[in-house]
Amino acid sequence: MPSSYLQSLETAKFKYDSAFHLLNVTYPMVEDPKLFLGVINNLRLSLEAAMDSILQYERQLHLVPHYVETDFQSKFNLFRSKSAKRNNIPQKFIDLMIHFQQLEEQYKQSSVSFQRGNRYLIATKNYEIQSLSLKELRNHLNATKEFLAFVPGVLRFQ
Repeated sequence: MPSSYLQSLETAKFKYDSAFHLLNVTYPMVEDPKLFLGVINNLRLSLEAAMDSILQYERQLHLVPHYVETDFQSKFNLFRSKSAKRNNIPQKFIDLMIHFQQLEEQYKQSSVSFQRGNRYLIATKNYEIQSLSLKELRNHLNATKEFLAFVPGVLRFQ
C-alpha cells in the first residue's frame, strides 16, 4: 500500500492536470471565462494536496505535530511556520496558496460575478472587483507546476 504522502502527491498532480486541461483544451474550444473558476479551484486543490504531501511526510518523520487534516487554515499555518522554513520553500508559493484561498473566499461571498470580454470579474458587497484573465491563469499554472516540481526534493526522492 503506497504511503499517504505519495497518494497526496498523485492527487496534486491529477488536480494540476485537470486545471491544465481546462485552461488549454476546454477553454479554447468553449471560450467561456466561467471556466476560470474551475481552473483556480483545481490549482488550489493541487497546491493543498502538495502541501498535505509534505506535511504527511514530515509527520511520519515526527518533524511536525499532529494537525487537523480537514482544516485548511491549521494545515497552512503549520506548513508556513515549520515546513516552509525547514525546506526553504520560496515565499512565492506561500503567497500563491494565500491568493487562491482568498479568491475562493471572495467568490463564495461575492454578491455578483460576471464575465466581461475574456475576463471573469468577481465583485464583493463593497464593490471591490477581482479580475481573472487568461494570462494571469497561465502564470498561476506555471507557478503551480514549479511547486509540484519542487515537492519531490522535499520528499527526498526524484
